[in-house]
Amino acid sequence: MKIPVKDKSTLFDFLLDNMGSASKTKIRKLIRHGAVTLEGEKIDTPEHVLFPGQSVEIRRPTFPSPFPVLYEDRHLIAVEKPAGMLSISTEKERFNTFYRAVNQYVQSRSGRRERIFIVHRLDREVSGIMLFAKTPEAKEGLQKNWGKTEKRYCALTEGHPPREEGTIRGWLKESPIHKVFSCPGGPDAKYAVTHYREVRRYPRHTLLEIRLETGRKNQIRAHLSEMGCPVVGDKKYGATGNPFRRIALHAFLLTFAHPVSGNRIRLESPVPGIFEEFGRPLPLPRLTDGSS
Repeated sequence: MKIPVKDKSTLFDFLLDNMGSASKTKIRKLIRHGAVTLEGEKIDTPEHVLFPGQSVEIRRPTFPSPFPVLYEDRHLIAVEKPAGMLSISTEKERFNTFYRAVNQYVQSRSGRRERIFIVHRLDREVSGIMLFAKTPEAKEGLQKNWGKTEKRYCALTEGHPPREEGTIRGWLKESPIHKVFSCPGGPDAKYAVTHYREVRRYPRHTLLEIRLETGRKNQIRAHLSEMGCPVVGDKKYGATGNPFRRIALHAFLLTFAHPVSGNRIRLESPVPGIFEEFGRPLPLPRLTDGSS
């Protein structure tokens, strides 16, 4: 929208007079986010003086995402979560969460017309792909078919697995100190299945591709630890050191059916560059067809 300047004025007063019911707060946000231009040049100072004959253009503001957006449409948004950030709030931490950051981005960009809904979560220490719904219907559709979703991770572990590929099955339970462990079953125990495949072997470490059939809390970390290959940096589950100041576990692939169109969506996130400290740059693992 272009508006000609007829009288000398400050930019703020000009917009206040020409934008109808727009509030002072909204006008300041438009200016701050670079949505206002004067003769094609962005103006970010409300006190900037305008003169007759000039032309002011108001555009829809852009809000850069604080994290890499891997996919987005009217129903979904998939974003790359950093390591060390909670997926959702807890009793101890309610504000510094990935959900809150992504929701603020979506709401700011849509003028608060959109919000997000939790579909799944990643451990605080884990990085990688997180998928959110933008409507309750999309959330319900995704969660209804979540068992058919393909979830793959990269894990850099201490030691080497007994075989190049295999499957770990069993019951998992959480202890009073919030550590997950294998058990024979019983109350509160949940069945878990983890497939692994060796991608690259180092002298004292292994890069594994992990495919989950179930999504239990700390499932990968507990299973690999009990196999004798704790994830690098995961001292809670037996790692001897923490060279990266994070655990070396990354959700690199997510494949699912779109809840509205039914189309198969495949999302990928590259292995973090910090893993390169263990050798040459690590490519995205070559995927296998079917089970690992």
